[in-house]
Amino acid sequence: MRKVYVGIDLGSKKCSGAAIDSRGELLDCEQFETSEGNLIRFVKKQKGEVRVLVEECDMAGWVLRTLLPHTQSVEVSEPRFNSWIHKAAVKNDPTDALKLARLLRMGSYIPVWHPSDQDMVALKSAVKAYEEIVRICVASMSRIKAHLRQQGIVVEGKRVFGGGRSEVLLTIPHPISREILVQDFRIFDQLQKERARARCLMISLSQKFPITNAFTEVPGVGPIGAARFVAYVQTPHRFSSKRRLWRYCRLGVVDRESSGKPLSRKHLDRAGNGALKDLSRKAFEASVRRRDNNLFKRSYLKSLERSGNPTHARLATQRKILAVMLAMWKDGTRYEDRVAKEGLTAA
Repeated sequence: MRKVYVGIDLGSKKCSGAAIDSRGELLDCEQFETSEGNLIRFVKKQKGEVRVLVEECDMAGWVLRTLLPHTQSVEVSEPRFNSWIHKAAVKNDPTDALKLARLLRMGSYIPVWHPSDQDMVALKSAVKAYEEIVRICVASMSRIKAHLRQQGIVVEGKRVFGGGRSEVLLTIPHPISREILVQDFRIFDQLQKERARARCLMISLSQKFPITNAFTEVPGVGPIGAARFVAYVQTPHRFSSKRRLWRYCRLGVVDRESSGKPLSRKHLDRAGNGALKDLSRKAFEASVRRRDNNLFKRSYLKSLERSGNPTHARLATQRKILAVMLAMWKDGTRYEDRVAKEGLTAA
């Protein structure tokens, strides 16, 4: 059976599709309105083993799940690495679709992972919604504190958002300024309610994946951290090694050289998923604060003694946390801190 390579340039209103064979000869090229029916029709009319490539965008996941039952494979490519398409002197949708088909035929693209499982898609959406509401809540708190500073009132911590709110409002003499702050507090209170609802939904959806409960046994990782890890990693088998996971979590090191000479100083790679880096940082801080002699606290202290650099020791421990969680998921094992348990038994 002949192999057919299909590139689709996605647009909110119109798409362009191009199909080539294994020799690179053009078989079909068409523009059509963006719809589920038109996408399926275009790939189904290609005779052979059809493989599809699209570029990452808001619609990419939907297109992947739509076309996957009707094709041999559907993949999503990282557009930042497709310079041949985006920096071309002549650029239009049909040409871009043809270039995508050629990149697919040559295998010259960086894939972007998208889940086909609807439950995983729902969990990832819920996690992103929770993170967004948290961001809005933090911005609301900052705005309230800024308004208070305009009245010459400097507050620290979160007491003003709880029982200390009434006392602070009484110190504001002007009634209009006081009413504006009361309005800001009402908005904040409503945001807190929405945050609680988003948290419950996220945790409820994460329970569909048994590994989530296993992750909560890891020191420093609670239900929220476990849900975020599952939602963003989606499957441990997408990473062939822990180092690939570290790089995806913005914990890989950029080391560029030519002819044995460094082109820049070494630094953390800024490309990747910032939410997972944040998760590992919070898990590190929580594990170090714990009173028990857990694996990650011991790892941090040993690394700090060896390097003498708190930042390097922290980053090494963050990587260890992620590596342990990845290994647990791949092997289907539970977390076990043997040294801590032995110490507890001996005591």
